[in-house]
This record gives sequence, C-alpha cells and structure tokens, in this order.
Amino acid sequence: MQAALSILPVIALVALGYGARRWRIIAPANWPGVEQLGFRLMFPAILLTSIYRSDLSLGGVGPYVLATSLAFFAIGASSFLLRRPLRLSNPRLTSFFQSSMRFNSLLVLAVASQGLGPGAVSDLAVAMAFLIPTFNISAIIALTAFPPENADAVKPTRAQALRRISAEIMRNPLVLGCAAGLILNLSGVSLPAAVLAPLDWLGQGALAVGLLTVGAGIEVRRLWKSDPAMWTAVAMRLIACPVLFLLLALAMQLSAGQIASGLLLTAAPGASVGYILARQMGGDAEFYADSFTWQTVLSALTLPLWLMLATSLAG
Repeated sequence: MQAALSILPVIALVALGYGARRWRIIAPANWPGVEQLGFRLMFPAILLTSIYRSDLSLGGVGPYVLATSLAFFAIGASSFLLRRPLRLSNPRLTSFFQSSMRFNSLLVLAVASQGLGPGAVSDLAVAMAFLIPTFNISAIIALTAFPPENADAVKPTRAQALRRISAEIMRNPLVLGCAAGLILNLSGVSLPAAVLAPLDWLGQGALAVGLLTVGAGIEVRRLWKSDPAMWTAVAMRLIACPVLFLLLALAMQLSAGQIASGLLLTAAPGASVGYILARQMGGDAEFYADSFTWQTVLSALTLPLWLMLATSLAG
C-alpha cells in the first residue's frame, strides 16, 4: 500500500505543472526551454550518477533486466505487426511504436524513490542503462527507415540513412548520460565529491522538473480524441506490457522487490521526449501527444493497482 500511495506526490507535481501552464504562472512559450533543461542536463545527470553507483554484476539483476527487456521487445514487435490491421501510415506507425514502448523514466524514478527504496532505484538504473539507449536507437532507426510517404521527397541512400542514424544517436543526451555512467562504473574511476555533488543536485532537480513538464504537456482538448490506434497504444503501454513482465517475472522467480519495480517500469506512461523526436524526424507528433496524454492521465489509476498487486504477491 505504501508503494501505491507513493504515486500521490507524483500526481500532485504533475497537477501543479498543468496548473502552472494553464494559469500562466510560467508562460506556455517558456515550457519548451524548461523541458530542454531537463532533457539535456538534468535527466542525463541522474542517469549518469545512478548507473555510476549501481552494481552492474548480472548475477542478481540479470534475470530482472532480461524479463523487462523481453516484455518491451514483445510490445515493440507487436506494434509493427498491428500496422496493417490498424491501417497505420509511416508517421503514425513510428509514433505508435514509440507510444507503446516508451516509459516516463522521471516518473518511474520518483515513485520508486518514494515508495520502493534505494534497492529498487538501483535495479531500475541498471535496467534503464540498457533500455533507454536501446529505445532511443530503435526509435531513431524506425523514424529513419519509415519516413513520411511523400512522393516528392528524395529518399536517402543507405549510407546517408546510416550517417543520420549515427549522428542522432551520438548527440542524444539520454544515450550519452547512460554511456558515461557505464564507462565510469566499469572503469573503476572514483569521481571526487566536487564533481558528484553538482551532478546529484541536477539529478534531484530532474525529478521535480520532469514531473512538472509532464503536467504542462497535458492538454485537456486531447482527452476528447478517440482513435482505435490510440487506444491500442494506451492499452499496450499500461496493461499488456506489465502483464507480459509479470508472467516472465513469475516464471523466472524474481524477488518481490524486483517484481514491484518491474511492474512500475513496464506500466509507466510514455515520455514527452517521444513527441520531440516525432516532431523533429517526421513522425506523427499529434498522434503521439494524444496517446501520451491519455497514458499519463489513466496511469494515475492503473499504477497504484499494479503496485498493490505487487504488494499482494509479496505477501
């Protein structure tokens, strides 16, 4: 129950972000800058320090990473299999893929630190060290491989596409933050307090700033949208993915703490970074925004239920 109640402060910050934008406490034109601050500085800092301090030995966390990865892989593959039944254009397909796969890492870490403890945060950091670069690379590849259907557009050659994919990956701050944390952890380098302290301060601010921007990104008008593909993406993110993880976790006999944090990870709503990527690389950004809004709103109901289920399984 404590883990389920830990979602309440998160909801409060999301609501505060919505109110701050709605009542122009922070002007709507300024929110993209706040979002970029979190995306390019704060969130990479928390990923770097979390991975740097984590135990990356696969003995205890290997099955956990495998279970979460398999659940997300199955959902991602299903999104492409559903292209024809849902009649998805290329831009909508890539945004559907992102909607069904992406999770809001800031929300996950905030809830875990409030209700699941440092062990869960450590396990999540290790999983994210693998999943976040994988997701971002997969999204960039999908957006490059399935450009908008424009008869007048000049299709890039394979070499041009590979260069674009490589460039996008190399300058993605989330990928760079994970890579830096992994390199520092595996190298055994000990960072001095003068370096770690500013990074920790950035990381602490990332949770609040990230949740505020989630709230600011909610647009009530999108709650009136209805689309079979959108509802499918919402269901895949909030229901199908955690169900798959739970089945895998029980089969692999994961610990109660890992089941709880894994359910939190696989049942979390999408991240606003998917909208930015879709807008920059030719995806259907409006479709992603609709799915993301419904996922965020409905997760206030579904996440506590998943965490209560994890508590009952532990008992």
